[in-house]
Amino acid sequence: MLFVNAFRLLIDNFSLTFKYLLYKLIIGAVCIGLAAALIVPNVSFLFESAELSSLSALIKDFLQALVSGDTEFLNGFPSRFKDAVSSLGELISAQTGRLVFVVVSAVVVLLLYRFLSGLGNFVLGGLIDDKMSSYAKTPFSASFIKNLGKASLWQLIYVPVTFLYDAAVLALCYVFFLILLNIISFALFATAIALMLSVTLFLASQAVKLTLFNGIVPAVVSGRMRLSAAIGAGLKESCKHFGSLFATYLVTGLIILWAGASGALCTFGAALVLIVPMAFLMLVCIQFVSHYTFGKKKYFLAEDKIVSPKEEKEEHNFYDDFEI
Repeated sequence: MLFVNAFRLLIDNFSLTFKYLLYKLIIGAVCIGLAAALIVPNVSFLFESAELSSLSALIKDFLQALVSGDTEFLNGFPSRFKDAVSSLGELISAQTGRLVFVVVSAVVVLLLYRFLSGLGNFVLGGLIDDKMSSYAKTPFSASFIKNLGKASLWQLIYVPVTFLYDAAVLALCYVFFLILLNIISFALFATAIALMLSVTLFLASQAVKLTLFNGIVPAVVSGRMRLSAAIGAGLKESCKHFGSLFATYLVTGLIILWAGASGALCTFGAALVLIVPMAFLMLVCIQFVSHYTFGKKKYFLAEDKIVSPKEEKEEHNFYDDFEI
């Protein structure tokens, strides 16, 4: 029910996709410009190197062999992949000073992008809450200004914590992939299983992260709580309903991954222009639908559809409970 109602809420507020897309394009342009100024001059040697070209060509050949079932190539892929990575590592280690500057600059730009992107997600939450509580149509700019202080404070906590979490998960997936390539003898089977389990591990870890932080932003926006109280209330709510939230986010992640991969393949990447902002909006809708549902609060699902979580399948007139 959480997924269904969140999707219906997404459809009713589909116009927010374009507003959020514009916001993402603006902050993306700012961060790309900053990255170009700080990183590109110091990393050009890497893109011009034969080592990176060899690794890129090997990955391309690997994907082609995986599709065509070229077992001869796949049998030798693990050792060739390790050699290519090792050669690239030796090149990078010879440029330690430039590498440190590039890594620090990349982390700063990435954190800045995630901070600004998180502000947009918080604003989306405010807009969705206005629609759910009173079906008010608040301008994006007005909601941005209104929530800027609370959103900034939350992002100062959320961005570093999730950055470290995501970095650890990606490292674990990489190690997991290499281990499986070594312990399974049949290369084609090993590669397919390693990819499948690595992607599954990544999706599961993201579902855990989204589940744990699910109720904090709605508690601040809808519950009007202070951030410290909202963190406690949000974590308590997430732990209480961990199973249903985790399942919802896991299924949503699988659908987003499938839609993104299929859309990118069939439209040469054009579909991602809509799929990416829709994915973020869907995740925000899940946060607020779950908050209203678990909090036993009525909400507008659409202009003519009111949901009362106490009787989830019964839709009635919201104004029946008021006397004039």
